[in-house]
Amino acid sequence: MILARRREQYSAIEEYRHRPLIVYATSTRPNVPAQMAGDAVREFIDQIEAVATAEKNVDVLVHSTGGDALTAWKLMSILRERFDGVAVLVPFMAFSAATLFALGADEIIMHPHASLGPIDPQIVIPQPGGSPRQFAYEDVGAFLRFLQTDVKVTEQVHVSPVIEKLFSVVDPVHVGAAKRASELSSSVGERLLLMHMSGSEEKGKARQIAENLNKSFFAHGDAVSRKRAIELQLKIANEDNELSKLIWNVYLGLESYMDFRRPFHPLQHYLADPNGAVALQPPAPVVIPPNAPPGVAQAVWNGVANQAVQNLAGQTAVEVEYSLVNAVVESVRVASEYRTNGKLIAFRNMNGEVQISATDTQAGWQAVQ
Repeated sequence: MILARRREQYSAIEEYRHRPLIVYATSTRPNVPAQMAGDAVREFIDQIEAVATAEKNVDVLVHSTGGDALTAWKLMSILRERFDGVAVLVPFMAFSAATLFALGADEIIMHPHASLGPIDPQIVIPQPGGSPRQFAYEDVGAFLRFLQTDVKVTEQVHVSPVIEKLFSVVDPVHVGAAKRASELSSSVGERLLLMHMSGSEEKGKARQIAENLNKSFFAHGDAVSRKRAIELQLKIANEDNELSKLIWNVYLGLESYMDFRRPFHPLQHYLADPNGAVALQPPAPVVIPPNAPPGVAQAVWNGVANQAVQNLAGQTAVEVEYSLVNAVVESVRVASEYRTNGKLIAFRNMNGEVQISATDTQAGWQAVQ
């Protein structure tokens, strides 16, 4: 959906809420990674500067699976410096760091389809073979509790070898980093809640709410529904059917523009291009009569092999361009997007297998009109 149409939807929410709206979405399209990151802060500053000085309240619609906890803190901090009241609108998903960001709002407006998520940070470490391993500090604690309560291993003489085995798989430094990340998440969550939980009784709840979101879930992807968020004592706004429709329309516009429902498969994208499809057409099969003399058959195969080598040597690679939207920060006033442009090259090797490579030629934020 084009920006002009999306802006009509943003305007409808602004008219209904009587306050400016900023939209921040990171890609949830399969195979198009995107996270909340510090480079979005500058884009938010442009949005804040574009809002009339008389405006004292603001809405921020967020769609993201998360990212950097400190980015969530920084974004909410600069909003709080400028506005007296901040509301976060969640049409579908605001997980991890996006949940952290929402904690700093005076109210969280969740669509019935929306979900928040735990704020337990995930650590990714490279394995000897090159593949990444993701874990959280709570995983380490769960393992130790398993030893003590389930396996009943309590004596130090038996515990020590198990711990040694654990640290042979996960570097102790990484465990320490996971611990610090967990503590940071709880701390940032509490600080964000304290931005609006100013009463003496509320201050006491802030730490507990942050700890619950960090430590009381069994999986990082465990969705927090609207009802569950209320049970966790988050400031969830009352249901508003008309506003829910407006919020969902905005999400559908983002879903269409950023292709959330269509995975990006490089080979499929390459074959969708006519020139790419022709370049990867398999050669016609070679048919040799079963009664052909061995010398003749060998000569045919030698000719085929020589022709294949000549074709590969003289082959000009067909490049197919791609363009992916990783994130947007936009409103009726200004708009920018993080877009990645690149080229795909594919060919068949002598065994008939397809090899494909992608090269990003340009990536970064750019203004959109």
